[in-house]
Amino acid sequence: MEFVLLLILLLVIVVALVANRFAHNGNPFPVQKRNSIFSPVERSFLQLLEQAVSTEYKILNRVKLADIVEVKQGVADKARNSTLQKLNAKYLDFVLCDPADMRIIAVIDLVNNSTKEGHKAIPDWFVNGALDAATVPYLRMKIKTGYTANDIQNAIANRLGKPITKPEPTFKGLVKKGPTRPVRSLKPASNGNILPTPVLSRSQIKAQQTALIQAS
Repeated sequence: MEFVLLLILLLVIVVALVANRFAHNGNPFPVQKRNSIFSPVERSFLQLLEQAVSTEYKILNRVKLADIVEVKQGVADKARNSTLQKLNAKYLDFVLCDPADMRIIAVIDLVNNSTKEGHKAIPDWFVNGALDAATVPYLRMKIKTGYTANDIQNAIANRLGKPITKPEPTFKGLVKKGPTRPVRSLKPASNGNILPTPVLSRSQIKAQQTALIQAS
């Protein structure tokens, strides 16, 4: 009896597995919507990047390397196909373009090198080499807390050979501010005919009081 029950249980499991396999293979779209296009880190960096470039550049996200560079003319078919396969398999995090004609200005990749398995922790020799050969400026920016829009702006400017803008100095704590213009005396100015009131010492004041008392 126990053998029969065990056989029935095994048969049920096999039927369930087969039915599940046919169900998945029969569905041409076994997909679902993602919760968000960007991770929290990517979203925070994108907000700072938008502040840093303002209206100077257009920002494109998650662009294939094949959309940035192309294979030269005259390359053998085998080398062309191999290169195209690699170009289509590589994705770049952010691409800066000229807003007027969408000309490619620079490429930015976020790097999480807290661990060896982190996001793009190990430099990709093919991406580096392809962008360098195509003379496209490439920045690998480490993910860290405390980034400011000015930090990103300076990193981009430094990579593009532009002057770096220094932030205005900030002061911590209380700052003693001096007068911005000469302070005028509140005492009225003395004319040539009016003599200033002399300043008496304590002994002189006491002598005057004694003289007044005696006179009275």
